[in-house]
Amino acid sequence: MSAKEQTKNRLAIAGQVIDADTKLAIPGVLVKISQMPDKFKNWLDLHALQYGKNWEKMQQRPDRTLTGIDGYFYFINLPDGDYELTVYKTNYKHLKEIKLNLGVPNTTLDFVLMPQPKS
Repeated sequence: MSAKEQTKNRLAIAGQVIDADTKLAIPGVLVKISQMPDKFKNWLDLHALQYGKNWEKMQQRPDRTLTGIDGYFYFINLPDGDYELTVYKTNYKHLKEIKLNLGVPNTTLDFVLMPQPKS
């Protein structure tokens, strides 16, 4: 495989998650790639075999991450294709099925989470 083929079609998704009411960044939000191209899925399956039982327990993986203290998240080295993201945090209404098609080098997405009503 040539160097050009190895680096071709490597894309990134990045963004920030903020609170709808306070407009402040939310740390510790789970951002997960829930649907992905077969090429990326096959690569993840190989990594899952490598990590064994620990794979499902890992919070930081190539297909899922937690936002930092500043509310930012990122995924790098993604092949082009169709993706779907799920964004989840306890005490917030979670977002799912955020669909996008990666065909440009970098995609920026910001999410606004609504706090769940207090009982």
